[in-house]
Amino acid sequence: MWRRRRQKRGKLFIGCLMLLLIGFVYGYVTNDIEAPQKVEDQNEDHPSIGEITVKVPNNKKIEEKSENVNDQDITGDRNIIVPKMNTVTDSTQIVFNTYYKKTRDMVKKESNPPEELVGRNLDELKVYLNEKYKEWDVRECNKNKVELYQESDQIPPNFYIAKEHNGYIGVFQVNEKGQDILIEETEIPTSSLSSMDLEYVKNGIVKKNRDEINQILEDYSS
Repeated sequence: MWRRRRQKRGKLFIGCLMLLLIGFVYGYVTNDIEAPQKVEDQNEDHPSIGEITVKVPNNKKIEEKSENVNDQDITGDRNIIVPKMNTVTDSTQIVFNTYYKKTRDMVKKESNPPEELVGRNLDELKVYLNEKYKEWDVRECNKNKVELYQESDQIPPNFYIAKEHNGYIGVFQVNEKGQDILIEETEIPTSSLSSMDLEYVKNGIVKKNRDEINQILEDYSS
C-alpha cells in the first residue's frame, strides 16, 4: 500500500514537472517572436547605428503637406493667369470714324479710354460713350478696340475751300471744329468769272490739298 502511494506521488510530480516545462517553452517561444517585432517597429522610427539613434521624419505627412501647398499655389496661379476678357485696359483704343458725305472721305481719330474707366467692365465704357457721344453709333466693342461711327454733311478738317469773299476769291481752310478760316484773299474778282465758274465759287470749291486750289486760282486769273 505504501508503494502504491509512492508511485502515485511520483506520477503527480512528473505531471507537474511536465506542465512547468510546457509553460516555460511556450513563454520562451512567444517572447522570442514578439521581441524582434518590437525591435523592428522601434527601428522604423528610431533606427540605431552603433550607439547613435536617428529619428526618421514621417515622410507621409510631409508629402501630404507638400501636395496641399502645391494645390494652393496652382489655384493661386490660375486666378492670376485667367485673362479678363471684358475689361478696359490702358491699351484699349477708342476709334472715331467720321464719313463726310460731301467729299466721300472717311476720317479716323484714335484716343485712349478715360482713366477712371480703366479696369472697369466694357459695358460701363459703352454706356459712358453712348451718353457722351449720342450722335455716334458704337459698332464694335472689345478689350482691344471700341469703334464709333457717324456721318457728316460738313467738310473734313484741314481741307481747303475756294469761295467768294468781299467780291474776290478767298482761300479758306477748315479747322478741327469744322469752321472755315480765311488764310488768303486773292486779287481775282468774282465779277471776272463766267456764270458757271461764279456758281462754283459761290458754292465753294473744296479740295484736299493746297496745290489743287492754286491750280484753280491760276486758271481763273488767266
